[in-house]
Amino acid sequence: MTAVNDLETFLAMGGYAAYVWPSFGFALVVLAGVWLQARVALRRAEARLARLEALGLDRRARRRRPAPSAPGTAARTDGATDDAARA
Repeated sequence: MTAVNDLETFLAMGGYAAYVWPSFGFALVVLAGVWLQARVALRRAEARLARLEALGLDRRARRRRPAPSAPGTAARTDGATDDAARA
């Protein structure tokens, strides 16, 4: 009978069970929500990646293209800024 009594004493938490167990439950719900949100975000990211790969887009290829210049200005190919060219 001492094992049952010890379990009851543990579950009673010294009289604070009404505060301890709901806080454990709330923490469990929050952690489950965070886990679920991470899973949904992962699946969305994987789906987006699959769509981009299906289109044949290469992320690194976009970086190699020069940025479009404003109308009426020539694009610099040496990478220098206008201030550096004037100096």
